[in-house]
Amino acid sequence: MNHRQALATIILLAAALDLRAAEPGKLRFVDPHDKTGSSPAVVVDGLALAHTAQLLPLDGQGKLVGKGDPDAQIQQVLNNLEAALVEARSGFDHAVKINVYVRQAKLVPEVQDALFWRFKNEVRPAVSMVESALPHPDAVVAMDAVAGIPKGGAEVKRLRAATLSGPRSGSHVAVLPAGPHVYVSGQASPKGDDLAQATRLTMESLRATLKFLELNDSQIVQLKAFLRPMSAVAEVEKEIASYFGNQPVPPLVFVEWQSDLPIEIELVAAAPVPKEKAKEPIKFLTPPGVQASPVYSRVTRINHGKLVYVASLYGKSEAKPEAQIQEIFGALGELLKKTGSDFRHLAKGTYYVTDDETTRKFGELRLKQYDPRRPPAASKAQVTGVGFAGKTITLDMIAVVP
Repeated sequence: MNHRQALATIILLAAALDLRAAEPGKLRFVDPHDKTGSSPAVVVDGLALAHTAQLLPLDGQGKLVGKGDPDAQIQQVLNNLEAALVEARSGFDHAVKINVYVRQAKLVPEVQDALFWRFKNEVRPAVSMVESALPHPDAVVAMDAVAGIPKGGAEVKRLRAATLSGPRSGSHVAVLPAGPHVYVSGQASPKGDDLAQATRLTMESLRATLKFLELNDSQIVQLKAFLRPMSAVAEVEKEIASYFGNQPVPPLVFVEWQSDLPIEIELVAAAPVPKEKAKEPIKFLTPPGVQASPVYSRVTRINHGKLVYVASLYGKSEAKPEAQIQEIFGALGELLKKTGSDFRHLAKGTYYVTDDETTRKFGELRLKQYDPRRPPAASKAQVTGVGFAGKTITLDMIAVVP
C-alpha cells in the first residue's frame, strides 16, 4: 500500500467513525471527567428518554436506609435509580443526566466519589447539584435521572418498579418517546391562600397551557415543584394525586425554595409528530393572555434535532455574583460550540441562586446573552446553596443541535 492509498484508507475509516457517531440512538459525552464519573454535557441523538421521580434512600417497604450514614444513603439512592431505569428498559449504561439534591454541601465530594465508582466505563452522565431540604426528614441525599432507552416506545408510559416504595398512584419512571416534546416553564398561582390550594390552582393553570398546546394530562412525563416548606410536601403530593384521578401520577421532583409564593411547578410532556416537518428545531411559545418575556419563554416545543444536556455550571470566582455569572455564560458558550449548538438554540434552563444580589445580576446579564425573540423556557429558584462553598449561582441547561 503506497502513501496515497494509506491516506485514502485513513480518510475512509475516519468518515465511518463519524457516521457511527451520528447514527440515531447514540449518546456522546463531551469532555468526560475520569475523576468524577461525569461530563459537562451529553448529546442525545434519536433516543427515547426515561425520566425518573426524585428517589430517596428508602428500601422496598419505605424505610430509610442508613440513618446518619451518608455513604449508605448515597448507595441506596443509586440502587433505587438503577431499579427505576431498568423498569423503563434502560439503565446506568445509558445515563444522560443525574440531578442530585443534598441536605448539606459537604456531602458533594462523597456523591462525586460514588458516581466515579458507578460510572467507570465509557458512560459519563451530566450531573447537577443543589442544596435543599428533602421530603424525608432523615434523608441527606436524593436524586432523579434521565437515561436513554435503546428500544424506546412510541408513547408515554408511567411505570412503577416492584422493588421500590411510594404511593401506589405514583410512578417511579416515565418514558418520553423520541421526537417532539415540550418544556413548560414554572407556573405559579398567586391566588392560593395555602400550599394545597396553590398547588390545585397551579395544576389547573398547567392544564390550560397544555390545552393551548393541544396536549393533555396523559402526555406529561415529569413534574418538578419548587415549594415551601418541604415539611408540607405531603399536601402537594395529595393534591397532585387528586388532580390525576385514576391516572398514574407522573414522576415527581421536589426542591425547597425561598419565595413569597408557596409553589411553582414546571413540566415535561410529549407532543405528537406533525404531518409536515417543522423548519425550526425549536418553537418558542406564549399562551394567550400571558405576557411574553425577553429572558424566558413560557413554553418551548422541540420539533427535531439532537438534545444537549448540560451539567451544573459554576463560575471560578467566589462571592462575586457578576463575575460568576459572566464566567458561567462564557463556559456555556464554549460548551455549546463543542456540541454544535449555540445560545439561540437553548431550550430549557433551571437556575439556582442563593441571594437577592445574584438574582438581580443574573436578571441583568442574561438580557445580554439571550435573543429576546427566543429565550429558553426556564425556572429560577432561590435555594439554600448550590453545592459548593463560595458559589451563589449554578445553571442547568438543555439545548438542541440545529
